[in-house]
Amino acid sequence: MHAHDLIHDNVQLLSLPEVCLRIQQLADDPRADMTEFVQLVSQDPALTIRLLKLVNSAYFGFPGRVDTLSRAINLVGIAELRNLAMAMAALEAFGGLENERFDMLGFWRHSVYCALLARVLAKRARVLHAERLFIAGLLHDVGRLLIFGLLPERAAMILQRCVRGEEVCAAEQAELGFDHTEVGYELLTLWRLPQALCSAVAHHHRNEPPADARLETSLVHIANHIAHQVETTAQDRTSPRYDPFGGFTNPQILADLPERPIVAAIAPAMWAASGLSAEVVDAAVAAAAADFDEILNILYRV
Repeated sequence: MHAHDLIHDNVQLLSLPEVCLRIQQLADDPRADMTEFVQLVSQDPALTIRLLKLVNSAYFGFPGRVDTLSRAINLVGIAELRNLAMAMAALEAFGGLENERFDMLGFWRHSVYCALLARVLAKRARVLHAERLFIAGLLHDVGRLLIFGLLPERAAMILQRCVRGEEVCAAEQAELGFDHTEVGYELLTLWRLPQALCSAVAHHHRNEPPADARLETSLVHIANHIAHQVETTAQDRTSPRYDPFGGFTNPQILADLPERPIVAAIAPAMWAASGLSAEVVDAAVAAAAADFDEILNILYRV
C-alpha cells in the first residue's frame, strides 16, 4: 500500500463537505461577489456561528460588535472565510476517526498552536496572504491522525517504536513504507489546496525546503519545532493540571527557547529560506499564545 492508496480507498470518508467545496469554488471565481458568499454561508448554521465568534474574537480585534454575516465576511475577507471553512471541514471529516490510543484533543491543540505560529511567522517574513499559512500549520500533521484512524493496529506498532525512541517518520516508514507527511500531501491534493501548501505539509520534517514551496515549508517547519519545544518546556507533564500551552509567556521560558535542543535543531536551510532568525521565537510564542485558547474553543468547541 502507498499513501495515495490509503487516501483514495477512503475518498467518501475524507471528502470535503459540500459547503466547503462551494466556498473554495467561489473563492477561485473572479466573478463571484460577496452576496453569493453570504447566501452560501447562511445555509450552514454551524459555520455562521463560528464565523461570527471568530470575527468578534481578539484574533481580529475589530472595534465594536459584529452581528451580521455580511459584515463579518466583508471584514475578515474571502481568504479567512476559506481558512475557517477548511478548518471546520477538517475537524468534521476526522470526527469519526477516534482511536483510544490517540489523543485527539492533544493533536488539535498542537495543530492549532502550530497554525497560529505559522501565521505569525508568515507576517514577520512579509508573506503575501499570510493567513494561508494558518491552514498549512493546522493540517501539517493530519497524516498522523489518518494513520491512527484508518490503520489502528499498524499505528499501535508505530507508537511502540516511538516510545522506544525512534523518530516518528522513521517508525512510520518501517511499518508502512510511507509516513504521515506523504499521507497529508495526498489528502490536501485531494482537497485541491494550493500546491505550495501541499508541498509544505509533505516536507515539513525535512532539512531542505522544496523548490516549489521554499518559504511555506520553512515557516511550517519552524512553527512545528517551536510548538513541540513549547509543549516540552512550558510546564511539568506530571502535574494533574498540566496544560502544554499554559503559562508559556513566562519571560524565562521565552528566554530559554532559542537555546533549547528542538529549536536549535531547526535546519539552517529552513531559517535561510524563511528569511527569519531565532530572534523571532519569543515574539511569535507570545503572539500565538494570546489567541490560542479562543481559537481552539471556536474551532474545536472544547
